[in-house]
Amino acid sequence: MAGLVATAMVAVAGTALTPTAHADGSRLPLPAPKAFAGGAYAANRTNPLAGGTWAVNNGFWENGHGLYTDYLAATGAERVYLGREALQPSALWLTINNSYAPTKVPDYLRTVNPTSDPGKLVTLAVFGIWPRGEGSRHTPLTADEQARYRTWIQRVSAGIGGSRVLVALEPDLAITTNGGSDGVRDPRVRQGLARYAAKYFHDHNHRAAVYLDAGASDWLSPAQAAGLLKRSGIAFTRGFSLGITHYTKTAADIAHGAAIVSALAKRGISGKHFVIDTADSGRGYTYGQWAARFGTSGYDNSRNCTAAQTTLCNALGVPPTWQVARSTYVRTLGLTPALTRTARRNVDAYVWLTRPWMYNQASPYQRAKALPAAQFTPFAALY
Repeated sequence: MAGLVATAMVAVAGTALTPTAHADGSRLPLPAPKAFAGGAYAANRTNPLAGGTWAVNNGFWENGHGLYTDYLAATGAERVYLGREALQPSALWLTINNSYAPTKVPDYLRTVNPTSDPGKLVTLAVFGIWPRGEGSRHTPLTADEQARYRTWIQRVSAGIGGSRVLVALEPDLAITTNGGSDGVRDPRVRQGLARYAAKYFHDHNHRAAVYLDAGASDWLSPAQAAGLLKRSGIAFTRGFSLGITHYTKTAADIAHGAAIVSALAKRGISGKHFVIDTADSGRGYTYGQWAARFGTSGYDNSRNCTAAQTTLCNALGVPPTWQVARSTYVRTLGLTPALTRTARRNVDAYVWLTRPWMYNQASPYQRAKALPAAQFTPFAALY
């Protein structure tokens, strides 16, 4: 620990240098939050993600073995590459197993917002309808597991309180629409739990911008996504999220999100917006493209990019921002005028919910994934 503290005291560009004791036992400087100039777009004046700043994680739950601590210890080009990831706002994943204790969420919020700045946005992913992992989706949830989920949501909500947060609710919710031998045995139960969470946050956390997950542009059709979202409580949320566990191109997700908004309106649910995960979409591709080349295994872990491999690999997309119609973003993403108008009106933000520096997008941290994902991003000029 002494060596770790000494490392933390090194001057870090863009970070505060006073070490602070944090809930996970680390004493690391808190990176400067991401700031944006200007106000919400006229076409999306109610955007809850516009304005203020976005908090950046300082290695909470890493305990000295993760992206941020690796960045602090790095030098030269590797420090530059790791900084592209470590100094961006990204989501802390709350699972029913890692945050069931009532103290976990308030501990994190105090860590990344120690001054209780009301304008600082904290990004969270709430992932709880798979308590035994997605591999056990064939086994229905027990009554005790369902009750535990509702208690957990109540505790997460109490921890959030009046804080300004972005909540990506139940990534991979789209799995509950699967049919056949790969399907979930109790889809309506899990969708009902997501609906419970959506309504509970709506009723108790007035500054929480909640987005139900709707898969990605290469997954559900707009009609399927709209049906899933309606059953899962979209009426109680700001909108939905796209691209969290897939690698689809941002432009494709913008078009797909617009089609879902229209499909929801046809079902009597209007005015919804969406966020798009861009953490790992730098070399965007579909599941079908991956499967045609490599088969159906290994998709979640994605192959590392190399100088010679420019497709079907793991690379950072554009940095998080609510200024989705900035000319630099429009140009580098190749957005058409129509897609730009859609983004300005319906896309609340590009956000980082996936973690391309982790094995299987989940755990543990892998330097061997983090470095090439940042080095071979086609959007280096935006960092």
